[in-house]
Amino acid sequence: MPDIQIDADKAERMIAEILRTEKHFLPAHANAMAANICRRLMTAMATPTNQPLQGYRLIGQRPPRDSDFTAAVGKKLADVNDRVADELWNLVYERARDLPLTMADRSR
Repeated sequence: MPDIQIDADKAERMIAEILRTEKHFLPAHANAMAANICRRLMTAMATPTNQPLQGYRLIGQRPPRDSDFTAAVGKKLADVNDRVADELWNLVYERARDLPLTMADRSR
């Protein structure tokens, strides 16, 4: 079934007009009912994705160079450098979860 996309204010006006003309509601009652119907429709709609966040994860694919992460890993391992930090970060990155669909579409 195709989606219907219409401006919320326009939908409210159309619903109020239908209630006044076809159901003979008083204007104030028709407006209140139309507002209630539109509010319910808006509540039932899926939360839109945040377009600027599509394809992003909560962490980057590579650790920042000369960062606290490298220093923290260095304290845990005897011999660490940026190459080792990259490998460890890749282990973390591969196991990370994508942002929820309510925030962004799946990463590419």
